Amino acid sequence: MLVVFVSYGNDSIALVQRFAESDVLRKYDRVLCAYSDTGWASREWPDRVVQGETLARSHGFEPCRIPSIGFVALARLRKGFPRNGMQFCTTVLKIEPAQVWLDEVDPDREAVCAVGVRREESRARAAWPEWAESSDKHNGRSLWAPLVRVTIEERDALVRRAGFEPLPHRSMECFPCVNSNRTDLRLLTEERIEELAAIETSMGYTGEGKPRTLFRPYRHGGAVGIREVVRWAQSERGEYEPPTAGCDSGFCGS
Repeated sequence: MLVVFVSYGNDSIALVQRFAESDVLRKYDRVLCAYSDTGWASREWPDRVVQGETLARSHGFEPCRIPSIGFVALARLRKGFPRNGMQFCTTVLKIEPAQVWLDEVDPDREAVCAVGVRREESRARAAWPEWAESSDKHNGRSLWAPLVRVTIEERDALVRRAGFEPLPHRSMECFPCVNSNRTDLRLLTEERIEELAAIETSMGYTGEGKPRTLFRPYRHGGAVGIREVVRWAQSERGEYEPPTAGCDSGFCGS
């Protein structure tokens, strides 16, 4: 069995297409395309997932969805939002549910797992191995990364052969991610901003009396709350100024 972990972003679509163009079904009796449902995807991402699953089925692969507690429920449980880097959201929403699911579909742990990691993506992934005999995150199963040497041009060609146009952004299976940059945050719709603002308000305050916000102010020019973070994102570097606390009449001294 081959288990392909997908988000249905560009690299995932390219990975599915790479396997579709190979003789993978001759080597493995089953090919499963597993999508982790974090409950935090953008509004339009579920449609993308359906399109990706249709692609997988067209090549004889089996789409699967791995459920989780969901991002908002997790934040309420932990009484706070995750912070930058791979924090509890990745572990609890993706890794741990995937480990449980893997042991259900592959109790003998004989499956090979595959991911769409490319070395060109980042410095952190520049030395990613194409093959690992045992991956702790996959309960000791072998981990295969067939696209490690694939360039962005080669990846986009695979995406187009799959019948898709390359997206101008990363996967939105978790959006906004706590690691989102200015460009990512500019993609937020007003509807999504309102939803996020309501969630932040419902989270209340810390023991120090500070509001629990999705994004850390010190990393976003002092912006507190999603609306201010979006205003920061829409400004150019060095231009954002957070609202002044207190009276803004002009009659009071500073």
